[in-house]
Amino acid sequence: MSMDTVIKLVLVVGIVLIVFAIGVRARIENPLLLVRRPALALRAMVAMFVLLPLFALMVTRLLPLQQGVGAALLGVAVSPMLPPWAKTGSKVGAKDDYVFGLQVIATAFSIFVVPVMLWLVELIFHVRATFNPFAFSMILLITVGLPLALGLATGRYRPGSAPRLADLAERGGNVLLVLGVIALLVASGSVIPAVIGQGTLVAILAITGFGLLVGHLLGGPDPGNRGALATATASRHPGIALLLASEVFPDSERAILGTVLLYLIASIAITVPYQRWRMKVLALADVAAVDPRRRHGGP
Repeated sequence: MSMDTVIKLVLVVGIVLIVFAIGVRARIENPLLLVRRPALALRAMVAMFVLLPLFALMVTRLLPLQQGVGAALLGVAVSPMLPPWAKTGSKVGAKDDYVFGLQVIATAFSIFVVPVMLWLVELIFHVRATFNPFAFSMILLITVGLPLALGLATGRYRPGSAPRLADLAERGGNVLLVLGVIALLVASGSVIPAVIGQGTLVAILAITGFGLLVGHLLGGPDPGNRGALATATASRHPGIALLLASEVFPDSERAILGTVLLYLIASIAITVPYQRWRMKVLALADVAAVDPRRRHGGP
């Protein structure tokens, strides 16, 4: 077994464990906020799968990017959020029903968006992708669908041991993800400097910043939902992006890998300050709610 295969396996297991923990803590009996409020769901899907892909498409046309880089950025723009995002969504104040609902709906919605993206790539780059929808569905099924369903079943039928299992799965998943990302950067980090030039870094920063902005604006009046949608719009699944872009440009795998890794690093670097800002805003709002005089500058 090659080192690349081991690294991918570690990352997949880490994601699966975290998604399992999300499912354990969720309660399927609770109504999903995005099902009860379709307008909120529509705004979220427009932000994630309409406005961001269109902006990414515009950026890839305006900048002189290397071959494969544009396809990688479009692949990022139509991928669902990375499963560990759920913890970030909760940190910025979103309720569990919104976080869980957004995770499920975005994952399902991406399946319908991907063929549109491939059609746009064919139209713009004049490259026909021999894409296998089964491979895409299997990635989502293995990394999201099955562990989520198993977690939901565990939380429902083993409520006594569910909290402990969720904590163990989350800790183990976080450790594996950190180790896997470090190993991936060590093994493949040399591909990142090769794609930084020719506008790639500018494109990534612009797309990430736009994702935060449009998600924040369309997240609705609830500050927690606003922060959750902003981070979800900017944080996407790198495995899906790699699969899609590699199908379009199989001869540009190094450029694609470098672009996706650079996007992963840049999105973390940009979303973490935003996340801290939203947590600070929520904390100040809580203080003002407890002591109304703070809102008016009272003693």
